[in-house]
Amino acid sequence: MFQIDRLIYATAKPDWLHQFLTEKRGLTLAATGQSFPGISTRTYPFPGGGFLEVAYVTDESKLDSSEGGHELRDFLAENGDGYTSLVLETDDLEHVIRVLQEEQYPVSDSGVHEVTDPTGQTVSFRMVGSYPHLPWFIQYDKPRPSASGFPQAAILRTTTLTADSSLLEKILKISCTQLNFTDMHAALFPLANATLRLESADSYSFAYFDPTGILLEGNNAE
Repeated sequence: MFQIDRLIYATAKPDWLHQFLTEKRGLTLAATGQSFPGISTRTYPFPGGGFLEVAYVTDESKLDSSEGGHELRDFLAENGDGYTSLVLETDDLEHVIRVLQEEQYPVSDSGVHEVTDPTGQTVSFRMVGSYPHLPWFIQYDKPRPSASGFPQAAILRTTTLTADSSLLEKILKISCTQLNFTDMHAALFPLANATLRLESADSYSFAYFDPTGILLEGNNAE
């Protein structure tokens, strides 16, 4: 099983973004928290399952105490507001690790962590990632229920479409549907609660799409 868990969006204007998400896109703030020292988060569930995690700096003096804080500060300085990561949930993280190792990709392992989810329940999870432009994969101690049938998609734009789609075919254990346009090539993977769409591009980036359109396109939602 694979499904959208979250997309992470870094911003320097969290209050404006909150207003945009709730008033213009109809999303609801489900929870607030802290991902790293000096970084706060706001969680907005997607209609089809999974959620948008908005990350923003609340205390500059604490950012250097963690790698995540340092990376978020650098991302905002270099790129401005934008998506930093895509996370897919799986029920077989060992399979993901095995494929990455067999294909000789680097493996970053978070180890096991505990958090309180938006419902107030304590859950444990483990995350594994590789290159920054690829999805992270997360496994919870209990599978997370998610809606199905809602037309939503996570978009991964990549300069290495052939290699990335080949790797994800092995990880997701499914063949992609290839689409060819005059200015772009794409590869589509069905997930439990969405479509994962890879698009050829001049640079790496992530996006989210539902019937109301692309959410927070580029680094300028205004």
